[in-house]
Amino acid sequence: MTGPLAYALMVAGLLLAAWTGLWAHRRRPVNAGQIIGALVLEAGLLVQSVIGIVRLAGDATVAEPVTFVAYAIGVLAPLPLGVYLARIERTRWGSVSLCFTAVVVAVMGLRLLQLWRMGVPVV
Repeated sequence: MTGPLAYALMVAGLLLAAWTGLWAHRRRPVNAGQIIGALVLEAGLLVQSVIGIVRLAGDATVAEPVTFVAYAIGVLAPLPLGVYLARIERTRWGSVSLCFTAVVVAVMGLRLLQLWRMGVPVV
């Protein structure tokens, strides 16, 4: 994993959450731009997960490798579910569901970074 990518994905998740949260506050369903933003964020999460798992399979050490792999795979699930719920629920509650899943992704990204950093020896 790379720190800058992890932080960028966390910020992107929180920005998507703020955007869809504002839409929910205005009682609007998600729009195409928000869906595209979620898909771009999902692509970034996929890149991050692949990098982390490949580096873990190589020479990287992590304090809890099973937990790390579970989070690396699990972080890919919330956004597609949130997009699906937002598309079938064309009310403000679709925006709420995408907002919630974007927050979940940001928190899971933070946990992934914490797990990764726990394995790095302090010099």
